[in-house]
Amino acid sequence: MKPVKIPEGAIHLVVTGGALATSFVLPHGGVDGLKLCPFYHLTGTECPFCGMTRGFVAISHLDPVSAIEFNPGSPLIYAAFVIVLIRSLWSWKNNQLSNLPQFPSPLTRIWTLACIAIFGYVLFIRWIVPLVNF
Repeated sequence: MKPVKIPEGAIHLVVTGGALATSFVLPHGGVDGLKLCPFYHLTGTECPFCGMTRGFVAISHLDPVSAIEFNPGSPLIYAAFVIVLIRSLWSWKNNQLSNLPQFPSPLTRIWTLACIAIFGYVLFIRWIVPLVNF
């Protein structure tokens, strides 16, 4: 029996739609102490991506200030999820889930550089500063 190939757009649609829907369903404030990160549980130290779930929930509940406090990269990744979801929905509507339109290269480069800068900053604040202050 030949395995079924799932279109890339369908995977994007389920992952981004599921993450965004979950962030709307979870209660804001009810997940403030939530720590899902395996790195945190193994080391006791927050990784550069810790706080993203709480940040997504905060943004979904229209509290961007809290989202940035949880993780400054939350709005950037949330925006990417929204854009990918919109592209996937458009592709689904036009029956093109196997042939997704590409994002413009300049936009992708700017987003990538912004991610490197923001998560590099978070890494510096969470790992380097505590070592210097030790």
